[in-house]
Amino acid sequence: MAYKIAAAIDIGSSAVRMEISEKRKSEVKCIEFLQSPLYLGHDTFTQKKISFEKIERLCAIINSYLQTAGNYGIDKVEAVATTAFREAENKEYVLDLIKLKTGINVRILEDPEEKTIIYREMLRRDEGSWKNAVISYVGTGSLGVAYMEKGLIKFTQNIRIGSLKLSEILEPVEGYTKKFHMIIEQYISTYIDVLKNLLTLDRKTDFVASGKEIDLIASLMDIEIVDNFFTIPKKSFEEFYDSIKTLTPLQIMDIYDLPQDRAEILLPSAALFKILMDFSKCDTLTGCNITMCDALIYKDLYPNKYDKVNARFDKSIVNSAIFAARRFRYDRQHIAAVYDYSTAIFDSIREIHGLSEREKLLLQLACILHDCGKFVNLKEHYEHSYDLIRRLSLPGLNTRELHIIANVSKYHSDLIPLPEHENYASLAAEDRVLVAKLSAIIRLGDSLDKSHLQKFREIDARLNNNELVVTVRAGGEATLEEWAFNQKSEFFNDVFGIKAKLVIERTV
Repeated sequence: MAYKIAAAIDIGSSAVRMEISEKRKSEVKCIEFLQSPLYLGHDTFTQKKISFEKIERLCAIINSYLQTAGNYGIDKVEAVATTAFREAENKEYVLDLIKLKTGINVRILEDPEEKTIIYREMLRRDEGSWKNAVISYVGTGSLGVAYMEKGLIKFTQNIRIGSLKLSEILEPVEGYTKKFHMIIEQYISTYIDVLKNLLTLDRKTDFVASGKEIDLIASLMDIEIVDNFFTIPKKSFEEFYDSIKTLTPLQIMDIYDLPQDRAEILLPSAALFKILMDFSKCDTLTGCNITMCDALIYKDLYPNKYDKVNARFDKSIVNSAIFAARRFRYDRQHIAAVYDYSTAIFDSIREIHGLSEREKLLLQLACILHDCGKFVNLKEHYEHSYDLIRRLSLPGLNTRELHIIANVSKYHSDLIPLPEHENYASLAAEDRVLVAKLSAIIRLGDSLDKSHLQKFREIDARLNNNELVVTVRAGGEATLEEWAFNQKSEFFNDVFGIKAKLVIERTV
């Protein structure tokens, strides 16, 4: 359902924000923005839990926001929370209390999900001008870095260091040295060095940054924001960094007239951006002035346009999976064959599997990654594939979806999913059924290239009298594939209740 006016609440590590926006022609117009300081991150990052005093204050803020939204006739407000909630040991209790005291269900965004929402909104606003770029989102509790090549995201990494978290972690060290900025840089570099090992940038790229921290730096540097974007030359940024790197938070408060909380995170934030600029080899930082609320509201006000943006973003998910598979020395031709065969089978039995396009994407991602475990060991490689995939960071996927892909990859070979398998039993009932369906399909797709020689030039899969008939054309013998297909078709029959038949047409 499309709305003409919508609101969203973002519960961050340092503040609670609500934005109310309305639909105007082809763009969103903010008509009210509310922000209340509330340092939940101070509690979580030091005590591992959110205090009840903060919970009471949070509920009061939310209730006042809901009243404001109600004055605009808005009866449904989406509320999300990020790092401070994710890492709180008492988050379940907090969510329950919020529900009881405000009537609202707060959704805790997983780290990859949070970054994906921001990246998607950044790319939507950019409209394709960035081709090769390092994209970063610096929050108070975490850092997201993505690399885009030829307009598609190729690699993402989420790091549990944000401006506030850095400040909290390194505060005890500050009194030991007058060169505290060097300690911050060294600490950050231990994380960025990992990126350098995974991703080699051999040329200058754009560097695009978003988040409240880069917005603060831009305002202190008197940088003009035009249509939600601004630019900061690297030299100017380095001069600004040099001017603050030896200052104490108290001095920063005095010079820039900042509240203490903002002054404390300014240096860690600037250090993060400096190191990321060096990593990207850029000449200019491009800032993108967006908020989590912006992204959430756009989805409500323009659902059809959002779906198109989402479809484009799916290409980045596939691109990132291919990049990950390359790191594990994948067999490109075999992966392409299994991808095509499995997709054809999926499309041919839509009327009996009842799955969505999103679930088709999960199948395709499993096709790309199913053999990555061979990088570890050929023996029981499907077990290693499961372990590797579970630990990947792919844009646009949540933990549940990644777990489904890992399970489908595990069961692409001869292993049958059973209730006594811990990885399978841990899934929700509907996800166990989904894994079985996708596994049955990928097993047939994989069997059609059992030799890894791509013997079949064409494939036609269709339902015929309650039987899946897969017709392929081969220029030579295909005994191994025929045997493998017949073996794998047994599980397919168990899952879908129909037989799978392979017809091989010989060509000269």
